[in-house]
Order: sequence, then structure tokens, then C-alpha cells
Amino acid sequence: MRNIFISLIFIFTLHISAKAQQLPLYSQYVENGFLFNPAMAGSRIYTPVRLTIRQQWAGINGAPETQALSIHRNFGERCTTCDAVGNPLARRSTQRGLGMGAYVFNDKYGAISRTGFELSYAYHLEFNRQYYGKRGTRLSFGLGGIFYQYKFDGNYIPVGDPLYTGGDIVSYIPDANFGVYLYNNDYFVGFSIAHLFESSVKMGDSGFNNDIMLRHYYFTAGYTFNINNQVALEPSVIVRRTLDSQNYIDLTAKLYVRSFWLALSYRSNEQFVGMLGVNFAKYYLGYSYDYYSNNLLAQNSNGTHEITFGVNLDVPKSMIHDLMRRNRNEAAKTRRKIRQKKTNSFMFF
Repeated sequence: MRNIFISLIFIFTLHISAKAQQLPLYSQYVENGFLFNPAMAGSRIYTPVRLTIRQQWAGINGAPETQALSIHRNFGERCTTCDAVGNPLARRSTQRGLGMGAYVFNDKYGAISRTGFELSYAYHLEFNRQYYGKRGTRLSFGLGGIFYQYKFDGNYIPVGDPLYTGGDIVSYIPDANFGVYLYNNDYFVGFSIAHLFESSVKMGDSGFNNDIMLRHYYFTAGYTFNINNQVALEPSVIVRRTLDSQNYIDLTAKLYVRSFWLALSYRSNEQFVGMLGVNFAKYYLGYSYDYYSNNLLAQNSNGTHEITFGVNLDVPKSMIHDLMRRNRNEAAKTRRKIRQKKTNSFMFF
């Protein structure tokens, strides 16, 4: 009886969320914002390849799950002697010119699944010091063409139901995404629109004809405070909404310590997200756990998890060498301090 009750709540929750937010949430939005803003294509000094796996309400049958594999690169001028402040691989770059990217995705919740790909193009402009306060500030405009399969799993329709067809109900949909991104090594501000054309999901005579994929609006902003060469703090925010939904807001504080980072987010509706990861040399690994304080489904699940694996291609060797050298120097300083404390303690006794 308890399982039936949870299933009914789950179906009702999916119905409400499908009307409001048809696209997946990403807790690690700072690291891989390219998934929802095509203007970020080519905004890094290297070529990031990212695999994101997200499982919401793990352990509940039909709960939302998402997989996305992305890559993007800048084809304009490339910096080979960039100064490494803090962890350089955690920073935005100062690229210019043409950026291109692509990603494939599979997003499923209940009977509904979206599987497809996006190809993105972005152009990065450079501003002078007197206009935007600091040399190296860039403004990029991005456009992405997206094509995906929208499928309703026929196993969710009981035999005898007027909608029963004996198989899956499938529609193929083209659409587009648009974005703007202002950034340098200290801050970023972005705005993007997904499902720009609000394409219809046409399922013939199945009863799902002309279901509209709503436009989704995203606003992001963040600032990096470099405390010293090893530590940085980056507060950021993302606002998500459709015209038929309320604002969904994430407020995040991310702390970089050498090659490691920790983060904590507060999301609308009393949700909290804890994150940790490492971003060293050419490799990236991030994990996040979402906690819902007032959600029955979350309390009866095994939690919401998101893992991001990454490799950074084309990283300038000078940046890697500088990072490793500073880490070695910092480790040596730490060892000297420990030895000095032991010496002082021995002299005291």
C-alpha cells in the first residue's frame, strides 16, 4: 500500500513538473553551463570534454535521470603564456573569435524520454579597458541547433486503454537554443533561452498531439575572489523559469583550495546541494548530492546524485607546469612549518 501511495505521488509530481520544467536540472551548473547556454562554446582556454550523469530520487521506479556528453573548443587566438592565478583550470579564459561545441543527451522521467544532440556556434568579442573596466573581458553570442527524439513508453499505457497502440509513441523534433555570455577571469554573466521555437510534439492520433515544448529561460552570474595563489571563493547564482512556472533559483558558494573544491547551494523550495571535486592537470571529477527537506519522494528514495567526469584537452603546458610548481612549493612550505612546530615544541620541553 505504501509503494502504491508513493507511486501516485510520483505520477502527480511528474505531471506538475512536466508543465513547468521540461528540461533537467544540473547542480554543477558552474562547471558545465554549456549544456544550457551555447554562447559558452569556446569560453575556456582548453577544450573541455564532460560526461554528466544525474539520478534524481534514486531507487524509485521512473524517477528522472539524465546523461549528457559534451565538448566545445575555441578556434580563435589561443593563449600559450597565460598567468595561472589560483587553479587555472577552474577559471574562465580570455578567448576571442569562433567557438564551436556539441553534446548528446538522454533525459528520462517516467514514461517520457528525450534523446538527441545539439550543435552550437559562438562568436567571442573583446572589449577595451575603458568600456568594461578590465582588459580581457569578452562578450559572446551563441546559437545552437537541437534535434531530438521525444518518446512515450508504451509500457505505461494499460492494454484496453484508448491510447494503447502496442508500442512506443515517438516524435522527432527540431528546435534551437540562444545565449549571451559576458565574462573574464573574475566574473561571468549569462542569459540563454532553450526551446526557442517552442516546437510541438506531434504524436499523430495518439492523444498527445501538439503538446508544446515551452521556452526555458536561464540567467547565471558569478564572481571569483582570489584570496591568494592557492585559495579562491566563487559565489554564483542561476535562475531558471518558463512563462508558466515560478523562478527556480540556486545560490552557490564554491571554495577552491589548490586543485580541490567544495561547494554548497541553496535551491528554491528548501533544497540544499553539497558538492565536492578535484580539478587537476587535465582531469576533472565532481560529485553533488541534493537534499530535499520537505519532499516525500526524496525522503523515500536513496537520494539525488550527480557525477561529472571530465578531461581537458589542449591545456597549455606552461599552465600545467606553473600549477604543479606552485603546488610543490606550497607543500614544501607546509612541511617546513610542521618541522618548525616540532622543533619549537622540543625546545619548550
